[in-house]
Amino acid sequence: MKRNKIDEISFIGGLIGWLAVNPKDTINSRVAQANEYGWRVINIVPGSDQNALLRILRLVVLILTFGLFTWGDGVYVIYEKEE
Repeated sequence: MKRNKIDEISFIGGLIGWLAVNPKDTINSRVAQANEYGWRVINIVPGSDQNALLRILRLVVLILTFGLFTWGDGVYVIYEKEE
């Protein structure tokens, strides 16, 4: 029997996220951690805030922090495991 799991990986945005966060390394470390527990990646789906209120709030936070910080979209990683 196969079991599935979805993991949401969020990124930070703004100048801090642009300088300090490497999305590839973040995804690689989370996938490696899941692999240690027997999970196998099936798909990686780009995530996005479809909610207009969240998009506006994200822009407001970016303006209030003078472009230093906001939260980014991130990705959804879909895993499966044989049980």
